[in-house]
Amino acid sequence: MTAAQRHLARIHTLHCVVCLNCAGKQYRAEEAHHIESVRGEHSDFATVPLCKHCHDLLHGMHREPFYKLYKVDDVKLLAWTIRELAK
Repeated sequence: MTAAQRHLARIHTLHCVVCLNCAGKQYRAEEAHHIESVRGEHSDFATVPLCKHCHDLLHGMHREPFYKLYKVDDVKLLAWTIRELAK
């Protein structure tokens, strides 16, 4: 298993960072959302754990309206993810 695969597997063990930090709910992440601003060989490391509802909503609304609705950005989502990984 590669380092990227191990990281993605770990992301899937976390709670959805949007539900956790915006609503105080602990829903298991079913999706690893790739941050749009990071592409290429390191993109699997720039992922955030989202539940299916949040991931579908993000892609249905598109990034900007979703980020505005939840008052988040790429850095905040990654920071929340890093904090959860450190627990």
